[in-house]
Amino acid sequence: MAPLNPLASTALAIALLTTATASPSSVVKDYVTDNYNSTFREPQGILNHPYLVPAGPYDQEWDWDSVFTGLALLPLGSAPYLSGSMKNFFEATNMSTGAVTICLDPSDPHPSCSSDPAANAESGSHAKPLLVQGAWLSASHEGDYDQFLEHRPAMVKLLSYWSTQRVTDTGLYTWHDQMESGADDLVTSPCPSPRSDCWSDEADANSLVAPDLLTFLIREHRAYANFVDAWDGEGGDEAQEHRGQAAEIGRVMVEQLWDEEEGTFRSFNATSGEIIEKDVYNLAFPLFAGPDVLTDTQAQALVDRIFASDMMSAYGVKSTSSNDEGYNNEPTLTPYSNWQGPVWVVANAVITYGLLDHGFVPEARDLAARTAAVLEADILATGTWHECFDSSEGGGGRGLAADGFLSWNTLGYRLADDVEAGENPFAI
Repeated sequence: MAPLNPLASTALAIALLTTATASPSSVVKDYVTDNYNSTFREPQGILNHPYLVPAGPYDQEWDWDSVFTGLALLPLGSAPYLSGSMKNFFEATNMSTGAVTICLDPSDPHPSCSSDPAANAESGSHAKPLLVQGAWLSASHEGDYDQFLEHRPAMVKLLSYWSTQRVTDTGLYTWHDQMESGADDLVTSPCPSPRSDCWSDEADANSLVAPDLLTFLIREHRAYANFVDAWDGEGGDEAQEHRGQAAEIGRVMVEQLWDEEEGTFRSFNATSGEIIEKDVYNLAFPLFAGPDVLTDTQAQALVDRIFASDMMSAYGVKSTSSNDEGYNNEPTLTPYSNWQGPVWVVANAVITYGLLDHGFVPEARDLAARTAAVLEADILATGTWHECFDSSEGGGGRGLAADGFLSWNTLGYRLADDVEAGENPFAI
């Protein structure tokens, strides 16, 4: 018998699955149940609390991997590891500058896990603003908010870092570079990071404004306001101040990045002052900011945009529009994970929960079904999961790079069930 063709089998599996149901079969759930605890690590070295890793050989914890994996695995007992991951980040925060790097290593107090191989948080790359909300969501699940009370000063410092180091005079906030955002080589950045020969600190550093960063910041301020209410009692000035900051970031994002004619969000180069007219996955991230940031008309326009054929594949939302000249599905990981076309589960999950928050239940169910299908098909075809998936029509949803990857793709364990139950575990 001829060997199984992974590409053909993946495409066939997806075709069968997406015509059936949004709910993942036992294949996805069994795979997560059998492997989830490979993401768990006990305290070791300079990391004082249990934490989460992207499975495999890793001993480092990473910012958004910790938050998304932790939320995905709450039904399987991840809460102490999610809480511990956030505590490790808070304890690693520089209380003078507010800087903290995007990953932590149990044996290295200054790990080089930033965009610049020689850099750490003190020289540019900073953890995504997801840590306060990760803590809040874990504390809410455990019903224990006081466990984070000693980390209140670190939360304040982390929020002030963005408000003092990364804000423009128009109220927009900037990524240091594309890799800091997690979308390593997205086409919104003409030069992704200091790893690139084209990089210039003067021209490129802290220039990228994008809706994903603003969405995360809105949620961070809301999460901290919720903590303040839990610690001090509701209605205090500090909580109101941070809810006001969240509202202002949302207002500025819509005012300056919303493209009324095209019905989409744009990115912006704060150094050159140019609007970046590129269609990428994060144009829909403001849906994840909550139902009070966008008008109904804007939300509907975003739904129409992401379900257009150049943005939506059979396997989920493409990281970059297939109409873009830079669109490709190369299976690259080093030096850049490819965000110029492939489907990424983390992006699709964020958008799915955003759709659910705005009442687009059929659309959320549709996207959850595509996500469940590509994850199940990868297991059936290869016996494991990959970091991202080929979004091209001829690519059949095949897994790309980093086989054995287990991180935010664990969201496939619960995504479809959450949609059916109308529950968003990320709601703040």
